Amino acid sequence: MAQQLKDEVRNKMLDAGGRVFASAGYGGATMAAIAREAGVSTGNLYRYFGGKDELFYTLFTDEFAAEHLRRVRRRVGSLVATPDLEALGEEARRDGEALLRFWIENRARVVVLLARAEGTRFADHPARFVEALMRPTLAGLSARTGKRRLGSMVRFTLRNVFDNTVRTIVAILEEHEEEAAITEAFQAFWSYQLAGLAGLERWASRVSESRRVST
Repeated sequence: MAQQLKDEVRNKMLDAGGRVFASAGYGGATMAAIAREAGVSTGNLYRYFGGKDELFYTLFTDEFAAEHLRRVRRRVGSLVATPDLEALGEEARRDGEALLRFWIENRARVVVLLARAEGTRFADHPARFVEALMRPTLAGLSARTGKRRLGSMVRFTLRNVFDNTVRTIVAILEEHEEEAAITEAFQAFWSYQLAGLAGLERWASRVSESRRVST
């Protein structure tokens, strides 16, 4: 009689796959390593998944990647709509908590999307993540400073800040496992980052005003 595939075993394999992809990257992960992490034989792993690609794309779907970016855009949208970046309103806090919850619940998968997906169709996810931060932030700064198009220095600064944001998110999720520690680390990072964005907004406003006066 053929053995029945069990959801509990399958989910254990998927969890192990997430951890191995997060530590080794897609290119460095092997079915043998995933089997060891899951505590099963490689042959048994192949009974559930035809190969590394099948396992990877079971974990990392287009819907999951899109949901991640949707939550990021919502968080940034509520931030740029708030009157004071250093004194966030209820909506901005709620959207921040929802994004943080998503990162905590999907810690390994977020690490892979942001740093370990080379060789897959999600290799451009970090760039798409940065764009999800850039566009609403630039639009918000433009509206708040009264300048239709912000200068190249603001764009250069923001892109570098958000590139570093990707690296910091990955570092936090790799360094900490406990929810409390992850939450505290992000609270510290966001406090620093929002103060910096508020400072950049003030700088852009002063530059815009001085140029208007000079003309």
